[in-house]
Amino acid sequence: MNIFSRRTALAALSALALAACGDSGAANTPAGGTVSAGSELGHVKGNADAPVTLIEYASPTCPACKYWHDDISPVVQSDYVDTGKVKFVFREYPIHGPDVPAYLVAMCAGEDKYFDVLDELFEYQSGIVESAQNGVLKAMLQTIGQRHGIESEADFDACMNNRELREQMADVYQTAEAYGVTGTPTFIINGEVHQFANMNSAEKVTAALDAALEAAGE
Repeated sequence: MNIFSRRTALAALSALALAACGDSGAANTPAGGTVSAGSELGHVKGNADAPVTLIEYASPTCPACKYWHDDISPVVQSDYVDTGKVKFVFREYPIHGPDVPAYLVAMCAGEDKYFDVLDELFEYQSGIVESAQNGVLKAMLQTIGQRHGIESEADFDACMNNRELREQMADVYQTAEAYGVTGTPTFIINGEVHQFANMNSAEKVTAALDAALEAAGE
């Protein structure tokens, strides 16, 4: 199946929608199982021994994920991750056609560049969506990849066909089952599931993280 097919176009995606993608907006629920963030399936920022672990499951083409990345994540980074209070773990949860190739570009760039590429995927979200709709997704992602060391078309094609990275992404995706993740963004704070409706402002996120820190004795 051609991952750059027009059939993967995101016809239903609204650039203005802030509802969680594919999510019901249900209230916080306890985790249905335990997934060890210590095994670090995903991409990590912050102190490995932080008392609180915040996991985000996200899609690069989800408008709610972009909103959280642009408006809320900087507060989490400066007030909690940089201060050593919170370890942040980002996990791929592809839900739209362009998500897998977009995430592969970030993974192929290397762990040290992963979040730099992720920043661009969210920055150019609308362009990625439009390029998928117009059948030119490969060219769009190649341009992003070239800025992060994936220079030639051969390098890009090898990245897209990297079975090991695809299996790694699949392993990360499967961890979501333990938490009942059905949409993006979904957040896990020390094992407790938080839907986007409860994490859609800096004030709500701050309150949730402060409560987790207090519960951890911090």
